[in-house]
Amino acid sequence: MNQLSFYLFPFIILLMGCEVNKQEIRPDIDLPDYKLVFQDEFNNNRLDTAVWGFHNLGKRRSAVNIKEACLVNENGELEIRNWSEVTGSDTVHHAGMIETKELFTFGYYEARIKFDIEMGSWGAFWIMYNNFKGAITAVDNPKETGVEIDIMEFVPQNGRYGCHNLHWNGYGEFHKSVGSGELMNGKLEGYHTYGLLWTPEEYTFYIDGEKSWSTTKAISHVPEYVILSTEIEDKGWAGDIPEGGYGTFEGTKNRMFVDYIRIFQK
Repeated sequence: MNQLSFYLFPFIILLMGCEVNKQEIRPDIDLPDYKLVFQDEFNNNRLDTAVWGFHNLGKRRSAVNIKEACLVNENGELEIRNWSEVTGSDTVHHAGMIETKELFTFGYYEARIKFDIEMGSWGAFWIMYNNFKGAITAVDNPKETGVEIDIMEFVPQNGRYGCHNLHWNGYGEFHKSVGSGELMNGKLEGYHTYGLLWTPEEYTFYIDGEKSWSTTKAISHVPEYVILSTEIEDKGWAGDIPEGGYGTFEGTKNRMFVDYIRIFQK
């Protein structure tokens, strides 16, 4: 072994090990022809801003979305916190949303998430089309205009349930939607795996590797980005914000935790 090879050998072994580890990661359902194309295990003690951007910063519903709400904790989890700032008689609530900088289409999307979410707020793992802020150029053509695909929305009402939803035609007079209805009422505490198999013909949703809903309606064929988020809205579908809010940034128990997110494609 020459001197150059001697110094390069450890790095070659390290790279080979990383590739093997990547190939060993498999989805929660049986998809032998699918390969891992994106992952974040949140093990670097900070949010990777080369991969993630911040979605809809500023006022949204009953809160102000800020960057500080989204962090990677010492346990190797993405943590999104809802909390309240109280100044005299004025209370400002905060939530957070991050989005992938890369766009994706057909594939299997999977995340392991724990929703410690309180009334007046909800957490979500979802996909959004890139031109959603623009005007709708074609009504009832979701294939080309895109679809909001809610892989999992966790709502702390009615026994604390999850649901899958689709929205298309924008959010104005032409808006349309379809959804699964309430799922797993009272059975989604702690960590669970949530997945979506998106093909050109169908969406199939999974909870812990088991099929939970499917539909052939409103199939998007355009690249979309992935969002992990919390939201706050008083007296909406998630109920009322507690009197006094959610506590401080350090003290709040209203949090969403993500162990990992992975995307597999053929």
